[in-house]
Amino acid sequence: MDLIAILLLAAALAAASAWMVILALRGKRAHGRFETLGRIAAVSEAASSLEMTLTGICDVLVPELADICAIDLLEDGEPLRAAVAVSPGAPAGVERGLRERRPSLPEPMVAGEGPQALEPRFIERVSDAELRAHAHDDADLEYLRGVGVRSTLTVPLQARRQVKGALTLSTAWSGRGFSADDAHFLSILAGRVALALDNSGLFADLERAERARAAIAQTLQHGLLPPPLPHIPGWSLAAMYRPAGAENEVGGDFYDAFRVAGGWMLAIGDVTGRGAEAASITALARYTLRTAAMLTNDPQVALATLNRALLGRGDAALCSVAAIVIADDPTEPARLAIAGHPPPLLVDGDTVREVAAVDPVLGAFDDVKWRIERVPIEPGQQLVTVTDGVIEASGRGGRFGEARLRSHLAGAGNPALAVHRLEGALSSFVEGALDDDAAVLIVARAGNGPRPLGHRALARMLGDADG
Repeated sequence: MDLIAILLLAAALAAASAWMVILALRGKRAHGRFETLGRIAAVSEAASSLEMTLTGICDVLVPELADICAIDLLEDGEPLRAAVAVSPGAPAGVERGLRERRPSLPEPMVAGEGPQALEPRFIERVSDAELRAHAHDDADLEYLRGVGVRSTLTVPLQARRQVKGALTLSTAWSGRGFSADDAHFLSILAGRVALALDNSGLFADLERAERARAAIAQTLQHGLLPPPLPHIPGWSLAAMYRPAGAENEVGGDFYDAFRVAGGWMLAIGDVTGRGAEAASITALARYTLRTAAMLTNDPQVALATLNRALLGRGDAALCSVAAIVIADDPTEPARLAIAGHPPPLLVDGDTVREVAAVDPVLGAFDDVKWRIERVPIEPGQQLVTVTDGVIEASGRGGRFGEARLRSHLAGAGNPALAVHRLEGALSSFVEGALDDDAAVLIVARAGNGPRPLGHRALARMLGDADG
């Protein structure tokens, strides 16, 4: 073989080797790009919110493909920056500046109409003139110069024939640049990103609906929270309300105090169910009792009216209530009607005793008459009503129980002290959230000091002071 033939063969082998290297590099790049597309899809499937999807997409693309990734979403025709990521080595303040900066997208892309809206913006080598064209003002121009962008690509994100936003990738401090091939791949990538955002948009719609429902529920709950206790001449009142669970604001327990002819009605109750169901029954109970009592000044009629209303629901809604009417004249006995509720306790120094019998719960029977009992409240005495969430509260020692309840009430000189003592004891006992809602309502004669303490109450007070 002559020399020329040998040289030609060597050149052919070299060219073939170079081509094989190019093919290998292209294959590696293609494989990497397929992996990128797969990771975008995985991010979309794994994310539970639109924000997580956007952040995950930027994290996939930086620093793998670019030094900067920015995703802007269109809301009411305005581009809003939704996510940003920058690769290591970015100048100080670049990421924060990009997050706060108003996007500068092509106008057709923002308008989202016509074929021009789908055209990518590719600047292979960013010049100062182009920076000026994209800057919002002189300060923004100086900021863009400080970023040092070398090459940039912006592609629209279209889903369901609508432009929903834009994806921008830029190279800067790494020294890399984009080519026409990169621009083509980014257009393909934009389709995957748009699909991911569209799928996440379904989550976003659900989240918005859930936030709307939560806002409505919160408004309703605030309307059902126990009102501040009124000032009642001649009487002293105190109350406690603790819903079960750390995130709840209102549950199935309630108390109320409102004016009736010749005095005031105090009511405390507990309804069946939780959440929205309990809230609806609570509202029914409170406002039915108010209306009936204000019209009749009769706790018996008020309970009967609420009973009919609960039976009329047809959903086995039950409600226990202790209704107490106190007169403007504190020397007159209080009138009590108890429907399935823990019996009221009369605290007299260190003596605590039940003062009323319990009749059937409301909402269970249609032919019941609730008894009225008259209970004098003498100076120094307190009439205490609690819901079963207090008695049934669970702790390391089992149930809070009636005995523990009575021991903490004994010797409490006034309603405020009694509520303070009970609330502290209950918090210490349960060591966290309650299993059930709990409420306390206490009334006493005002302007009269407590009776002399017995030895048990005195010993208890000394023990509290030592602790």
